[in-house]
Amino acid sequence: MRKKFATNLIFLFAANLLVKPFWIFGVDRVVQNKVGADVYGTYFAVFNYSFLLSILLDFGINNFNNRAVSRNSKRSGEYLLNLLMLKLFLAFVYFAFTFVTALSTGYSELQMKMLLFLAINQILLSAILYFRSNIAALQLFKTDSIISILDRLLTIIFCLALLYSASFKESFSIIYFIYAQTLALFITAFIAFAVVFQKTVLKLHIWKLKFTKLILLKSFPFALLALLMGIYYRIDGVMIERMLPNGAHEAGIYAASFRLLDALNMFGYLFATLLLPMYAGMIRRKENVNQLVKFSSELMLVMAVIAGVNCYFFRNEIMHLLYHDSNTYWAEIFGWLMLNFIPMSSVYVFGTLLTAKGSLKVLNYIALGGMLINVVLNLFLIPSYGALGATFATLITQVFVALVHFAAANKEFRFEYEWKDAFKFSAFTAICVAALFAIKLSPLDWMLNFVLALSVCLLAAIATKLIPVKQVFALIKSKTGS
Repeated sequence: MRKKFATNLIFLFAANLLVKPFWIFGVDRVVQNKVGADVYGTYFAVFNYSFLLSILLDFGINNFNNRAVSRNSKRSGEYLLNLLMLKLFLAFVYFAFTFVTALSTGYSELQMKMLLFLAINQILLSAILYFRSNIAALQLFKTDSIISILDRLLTIIFCLALLYSASFKESFSIIYFIYAQTLALFITAFIAFAVVFQKTVLKLHIWKLKFTKLILLKSFPFALLALLMGIYYRIDGVMIERMLPNGAHEAGIYAASFRLLDALNMFGYLFATLLLPMYAGMIRRKENVNQLVKFSSELMLVMAVIAGVNCYFFRNEIMHLLYHDSNTYWAEIFGWLMLNFIPMSSVYVFGTLLTAKGSLKVLNYIALGGMLINVVLNLFLIPSYGALGATFATLITQVFVALVHFAAANKEFRFEYEWKDAFKFSAFTAICVAALFAIKLSPLDWMLNFVLALSVCLLAAIATKLIPVKQVFALIKSKTGS
């Protein structure tokens, strides 16, 4: 069973790492270049707006269903129609909140049209995640892996056809891009439902209101955490577009960099996915987590520093390579925004540890603080500095959130860090920065310099023993052997 799970986990990660980067760089970026920063900025702001309240569509139902069906597969048939009815009710609540608040912000007719389909997309995505919770609970891991990338894969196919076919090439618009996503999500939701319907025996019975309330009450802390984190991670694009006279254009510039930060965060998310069951198991067995925390935090922070610092130093070259309209302003936003990955990587380690411990109250307080800081900073910085101000607000927020996560985890687990650990990390960072200053003076092509800089930083991490090569190979060998 362990071998089957590990094999399918690797398949899931491999599939996501193949499809999602192509989506980000091969489709989403191309669409922005095609329609321009102003139009894409409007889409980016409306998409973020539709995303903010999307937690109302789930409210922890997926986690409840996964646990229940995993323990007894017959419950899939018992709960299916009733939970779908509950999710349909939540969809009406989501629609009501989203459109009432959107009307109060003065959205244009085009923005309301975008919001309609983007909200439908969120509902379809929520349905897919619910069906996947059944599929995963029934241990159909490979099927779940395929469905996890199917909507992106279909959207890629539809968008490539629209972008490069003679019929649509010249008339392509952002609305077509949204339609392609809606169609792909609808097909994926239908296939996921068909799989679940085929594998379960439906049982019709009256759903008890008391039980529904119990699910929602138990899920509330998780839902609140997701909402607060979603606000301080996604509100920037909405505020930029609403607060500035040229808000759509500024939001488009911000989106160009945010897309790349999102790509890096995918690796952080996958890292946290691996850590969570390991932390949970060790805490349940009352084992000391210090060594795993030390190993994972150093490894994650090293990779984050290498990625963040290199992107900052080569910010102009990278942005000019990716975007037709890029200039120094675009590059400054990109450079500072990519540095966010360093504090974010810390949260993937220590936030995951607190989640495994079940410290939801602490996590919600941290998220609330992060949300308030981010919104207040945006209110002050965006009017004066535009999208660059939002970038600084994001960086300050993420540093605050990372420090508080570390402090809370340290209070709970009493980490055993030594001064030499801080010295090693400082030495590694200093070597990376010094090497990048020197390499930037090289007359070689910037891509060669970029690869050289990455190599030097990686060697510095090995030399300072922040990447323990022997332990990494031993871990890979043990996993392969099992």
